[in-house]
Amino acid sequence: MNHLGIDIGGTYIKYALVDQDFHIIKKWKKETRKMNTKDDFYDSLCQGIDMQHIDYVGVSAPGIIDNDSNVLSKAADTVSVMFQTNINSEMSQRLFKPVFAMNDAKAAGLCELRFGNAKGSRMSAFLIIGTGVGGCVYQGENDITGVNHLAGEFSCLPFSMKDGKMMSLSHYASMPALVDIYNMKVSTDQHLQFGKDICDLYLKGHHLASESIEEWCQNIIFALNTMVICYNPEIICIGGGISEEDWFIEKIQTLFNESLPQRFSHLITTKIERCAYQNDANILGAISNAYERIKL
Repeated sequence: MNHLGIDIGGTYIKYALVDQDFHIIKKWKKETRKMNTKDDFYDSLCQGIDMQHIDYVGVSAPGIIDNDSNVLSKAADTVSVMFQTNINSEMSQRLFKPVFAMNDAKAAGLCELRFGNAKGSRMSAFLIIGTGVGGCVYQGENDITGVNHLAGEFSCLPFSMKDGKMMSLSHYASMPALVDIYNMKVSTDQHLQFGKDICDLYLKGHHLASESIEEWCQNIIFALNTMVICYNPEIICIGGGISEEDWFIEKIQTLFNESLPQRFSHLITTKIERCAYQNDANILGAISNAYERIKL
């Protein structure tokens, strides 16, 4: 029997068939469409999946999700209808197999702890950059959640004040944030829609794209320094599609080392790495979680 992994994102829903040794056999995805009701959303999510040779399902999803898979907060607009639903219940009654869901950043962290770049670490943190900003902190293989499951939710990390309103990290360090930074520097007819396009211009030496990437990366560095001071992890792994780019990881590593506070720099040994499993980390972590849960 194989396992099914599903990664629910604000832009795409990704699926993977995974064998008993946690090797991905097949991957596919579809666009995340905004639905009016939770039933329409879960029907679409589960539609067309052949469950004949699948024993259980591991799901990663955005937002604050408790240990029983209740969705406690809204995330991207396209998936906000999941708020106050129970993912395990909704999906298992449609797929007729056990389903175990967890937060997407925590899933990525679990994958890296068990198989990837954080394996063996005593304290680790994770920053997942995509449509939003995900994050988590692990002590060993135990995720630090706090009393209300908010610990490590770096998307909500206070970053600045604007017109008397607290602005969070997701407004400054996500891929849409990069697009906003760039579009503020160019005329309306030069606006771009995707962060990838700005990265492509940056690699070609485009001046305003370079300025935008620099500003955006400095926002990420601010977050990394905050994570170091709050948790002092051995390693911080960066995930999301952008983490696949060598130039990005190298730039972040350089900027991070240059930014360390002088009075603490001799003490800080935190390493910055990418998630070794990159865009597969969420799915593999979710399946690993499901594997542990099914044994209980």
